[in-house]
This record gives sequence, C-alpha cells and structure tokens, in this order.
Amino acid sequence: MENIVTNRLYLVPFTQEIVKAAILGNSELARLLAVTVLPNWPDEEFSEGLPIIADILCKNPLQSEWGWGSLIIHKAEKTLIGHIMLKIIPDAKGFATGSVELGYLIVPSYQQQGYASEATKAMADWTLCQPGMEKVTAGCDADNIGSKRVLEKIGMRLIETRGRMLIWELCNTEIIE
Repeated sequence: MENIVTNRLYLVPFTQEIVKAAILGNSELARLLAVTVLPNWPDEEFSEGLPIIADILCKNPLQSEWGWGSLIIHKAEKTLIGHIMLKIIPDAKGFATGSVELGYLIVPSYQQQGYASEATKAMADWTLCQPGMEKVTAGCDADNIGSKRVLEKIGMRLIETRGRMLIWELCNTEIIE
C-alpha cells in the first residue's frame, strides 16, 4: 500500500514496522514518522490491541502488504490525528473475498472538522480501485451521529441493523466524487 495524500492529510500505511514502533510508545512512533504524536493516541482499547494487530500482519501476507489501514497525519501540523483500520475479510482458506471492513478514529481535539470524512473517503476510494476489491463495509453504533454522518457523506448505504450496530456498505460501482 502506498501513502495516500488528500487536501489536508497524509494517510501512511500502518505497516508491521510502524505497529511495532507504536507498541514501544508514542515517542518511538513520533521518531519513526517524524511527526508529533498526541498523548491521547492511540486510545487505551486500540493500544491494547496493537500486539494482536502485529501478529495478524505477520501471519497474513495480503493484510501485511496493505497494512492495518493507515495513520492519519495532518499535513500542515505534521501531527498524527487518528487512524483508519482496514481489515481484509478472508474466505475459509484465508484468501481475500473482495471485501474489506473499514473503521476510523480521530483524536477528540481534531473531531468535527471533516478529517474523518476526508480520510475515510480517500481510503475507501483507494481500496475499491484495487484489483478484485468489490466492496467496503463499516459498522457504527446507532447512537453515533458523527459516524453515521461520515459514512453517509462518503456515499455508503445502510444495509443492515444488528442490535445497536448499523452496517454500511459501499460498492466499487458506487464511488462518488
């Protein structure tokens, strides 16, 4: 996966090397990326999952090639402001099914400024332009108005409700400009 550049952001692939730096701590990650890493990135839940992500990247060649999504870097401020998770959905034999699951997090001080929409749209568009990729899915809590707005804004359709979780989808025939 290559870096993706938008108007205000760099999306840097969250590769095994970068995951390992993140496990060592924000200062190591800041040194590797030559950016400022805010003290509230990653959140506690994501931080606890970093060793699992490193293991997945080690064991799954395609996921390793793509990384675990991308880190979101604010261009002008050279600051890590969030991440986009990109999970390749494998079939029973471990091969890509043409579908990926997308998730995102923006640190609180950068929320409600359009960064999630900008980064998520760029990642979804890039993903759907890759050979064999047919759809991107995402889930959000029914009460998360901000996430629902992001998914609507980038053209995703609500396709299912699973309890409190809303499931969204964007197919490669539905990419909007």
